[in-house]
Amino acid sequence: MRWVSKLATSFFKPALVVSLVVICYLSGSQLYAQSSFSFLNVPNNARVSALGGSNVSLFDKDINLHTFNPALLDTTQQNQLGLSYSPYLAQSNFFTLNYAPRLKNISGSGQWGISLQNLNYGSFQGTDATGNLTNSFSANDFSLGITHARKVNNISFGITTKLVGSVIESYSALAILTDWGGTFKHPEHDLNFGIVAKNVGFVVKSYGNIKPDIPFDLQMGVSFKPKYMPARFSFTAHHLYVFDIAYNDPTLNYTFDEQGNKIPKKISIADKLLRHLTVGVELLIHKNFYLMVGYNHLRHKELILAQSGGSAGFSFGANMRLRQFGFSTSYATLTTGKGLFTFSALWGFARKP
Repeated sequence: MRWVSKLATSFFKPALVVSLVVICYLSGSQLYAQSSFSFLNVPNNARVSALGGSNVSLFDKDINLHTFNPALLDTTQQNQLGLSYSPYLAQSNFFTLNYAPRLKNISGSGQWGISLQNLNYGSFQGTDATGNLTNSFSANDFSLGITHARKVNNISFGITTKLVGSVIESYSALAILTDWGGTFKHPEHDLNFGIVAKNVGFVVKSYGNIKPDIPFDLQMGVSFKPKYMPARFSFTAHHLYVFDIAYNDPTLNYTFDEQGNKIPKKISIADKLLRHLTVGVELLIHKNFYLMVGYNHLRHKELILAQSGGSAGFSFGANMRLRQFGFSTSYATLTTGKGLFTFSALWGFARKP
């Protein structure tokens, strides 16, 4: 199969570039299990949320997708405006705005995009050390990003530079981060590969003496549609820079030995591997209407209630387009009976590739 060999060779180039950047970054920084800018890991688009929460390979002329991989931005998205909203946990609200300006001389110059994200946690009542009421305060996380992407034949490269901040009462933190991405789109088949190194950068300002951690991630994925099947499949692997990402709480995950003593239950290698994977399926009911379903094994294992079943980790959604307008909605199950809704809208479909 000559096209498979050619595909692998072509895709290796962007993968090598991104991998070199990642190696340089990791060699000079420490890996953290948790981070202060963790809102950057929250799916900010209904389509990706419905497909499991992460996707770096889905090409579909949708400006809202480039925040997951900057290489997904191209000239077909010029003059598109995308908005997303999620009534997040408790009283929080998550807003995202994406825009690709129309450029006059675009030949060979690639495409630019702008992204703004804001997670507002609402208002809180302040107290002093003795419990007396003080002024109320708010808390916000935000990100302002500028993306540039360029396509060379069937390979695309993209980079996003982001100013990321977090404000809690009178405390604040700032960081300058970048996302580095590459994609390969097969010229004949509906087959796309993507790779991205997310949140590579440094902290500019800390919360006093507390230094925020950066939520770095390395992801790779593939999206493909079998020729005669009305469905598109996406597989995305995340946290590829470390093997064991499982949280094994011995007070919850345990068994008993022959004497009846509690001992920690081991997590299998297969389970550890699956926690790196998200799976999404788009059912192509019509060229302008999709149904979507996804599964995130890491979310399933970490959020499912002990001693019970449930649909934690599963997500569902629908996507519809009508002329110059598109709308997507999704529901991601977190625990039994609780989930997260996301709504996205898109304006503008004027350009062709």
